[in-house]
Amino acid sequence: MNRLGAALLWVFLGVAALAPSLANDKPLLARVGGAWRVPALAETVGLDPGPAPAETWKVWWAELPDEGPDFAVFPPWPHGPRAGDPARIRALPHAAHPLGTDDTGRDVLARLVHGARTALLVGVCAAGLALLLGVPLGLVAGYRGGVADALVLRAVELVLCFPALLLVLAVAAFAGGSFAALVVTLGALSWTGFARIVRAETLALREREFVLTARGLGLGAVRVLRAHVLPQLRGAVATTFAFVAAEAVVVEAALSFLGLGPGLRGVSWGGLLAQGKAHAHEGAWHLWAFPGMALALLLVTLQARADRRARTAG
Repeated sequence: MNRLGAALLWVFLGVAALAPSLANDKPLLARVGGAWRVPALAETVGLDPGPAPAETWKVWWAELPDEGPDFAVFPPWPHGPRAGDPARIRALPHAAHPLGTDDTGRDVLARLVHGARTALLVGVCAAGLALLLGVPLGLVAGYRGGVADALVLRAVELVLCFPALLLVLAVAAFAGGSFAALVVTLGALSWTGFARIVRAETLALREREFVLTARGLGLGAVRVLRAHVLPQLRGAVATTFAFVAAEAVVVEAALSFLGLGPGLRGVSWGGLLAQGKAHAHEGAWHLWAFPGMALALLLVTLQARADRRARTAG
């Protein structure tokens, strides 16, 4: 089970990182009038893919002469998350679209692949920001004690007093579904978990013999923390990171479900779930079943990895 969980996590991370190269109606590689272009790969690394040589890349490709020098190599799944087919609105799973289409004829499989990118990008960035804020503060509080410890604890209590749900909703509504605003808000609300765990572990570690010996040899606080304390915290930090990332994924999906998340500008599993709710009475079960399963599987995977890291660290 441990290997399965690790494999699933790597699959999710790989799909998220390579989503535009896995499911796209733009080619990975194309020769257009003697010029080489890589629009799908450009999207993968966040660059502008440039305009299509015709109405769409698929129209251009369909009109290419068999003997011409121009050609195109499309991704494994040649459907983009935004290209719709008006003739197949809310179509149930079939051969051309194994997971069906949404309320504008867009391929659900392609949108699931790109939705994984949105979910994990929010989760990893929010957890990373929380880590950068919380770990140093926890180290200082636990190692120094005294005034530094009291100030960090008061800051933790102050943040925990905020109604997190209302704050996230207010920022999402005010920022218009901004990705950066969501990440900063979640990071600012989640650093307390890292700070409390790291502080508690550091309080215990600072009295250990190897730390006392390092201090007795005249090593500075920064070097002691970096070389002797921080390596002992990797398991606790990794466990907290997985939990915080899972919480951020849930928040992003919930906001997109409500029409307030970054999925408004991109692709989100929460947005697909909202479509499923809106059209459930019409038999469009695939619009809530598949994104729901993807979201549940990702959360179970993150929680399982966090639990595994916690047991290993313990």
